[in-house]
Amino acid sequence: MGEVFPVLQQMADVKKPVFGMVHFPPLPGSPLYDSLGGLQKIKDIAMKDAESLAEAGFDGFMFSNEGDRPYLSDVSKYTVAIMARLISEIAQKFDKPFGVSVLADPVAAISVGGAVGANFVRIFLSWVYASDWGIVNPDAGMLQRYKSQIDSKLAIFANISGHSAPLGMRSIYDIACGAIKFGLADAICLAGTTAGSEVEISDLEQARKAAAGEIPVVIGTGISIDNIDAMFNYGDAFIVGTSLKIEGDTFKPIDPYRAKAFMEKVAFLRG
Repeated sequence: MGEVFPVLQQMADVKKPVFGMVHFPPLPGSPLYDSLGGLQKIKDIAMKDAESLAEAGFDGFMFSNEGDRPYLSDVSKYTVAIMARLISEIAQKFDKPFGVSVLADPVAAISVGGAVGANFVRIFLSWVYASDWGIVNPDAGMLQRYKSQIDSKLAIFANISGHSAPLGMRSIYDIACGAIKFGLADAICLAGTTAGSEVEISDLEQARKAAAGEIPVVIGTGISIDNIDAMFNYGDAFIVGTSLKIEGDTFKPIDPYRAKAFMEKVAFLRG
């Protein structure tokens, strides 16, 4: 499980890169948006989180509109524009690779990621799922063609589990195979049932079997200082958010002490 994957090595030339989540507070137009604080407050919070992650030694960032509950499968053009503006302003302050997620709109994610020069996007790419925001029915053919049309070099980290249930009683192994062979995913990404929840080891084993050492397997939720020892060999990269937050609350700021302690543990595991 020590494969070197060019798609990851081009982003961060380290063993098993770790991307820290920069969660945007609710953006304009979403139900929980703070109109008094406005965009400046959103930028200040996100910038502080990015600074905390950078100081702790994280290899890169993952930007997401986590605060925009309930999520939309077709976000507004203004959300796309605001995310592009905020990510550009924050990312340029750091010499680090980064990814983009727009909940829960894969076209918007590719649009924002392409516009801001992101290294990757994390999206549902293939198969069909039931979620809190409705049926997730991604169209890999359309999404990959759209990426080609805008001449984007984005890597696609394809969600094959998490925050939803796959329809049709299909195994994680089969879903992963479909994402790789049909969807042309650059990496497959697994998540737990909710933000911050662990991924089942059996799911990771199926995903690794499907990937067959050809593309990376990314663990996208549930990684913490308490379980990184056990999970380290199952992931080729990690996306970490909730466990780094104050009181382990997804919607609170990054706790600099938690972030630093986590990356110290990762450095030890890297040897």
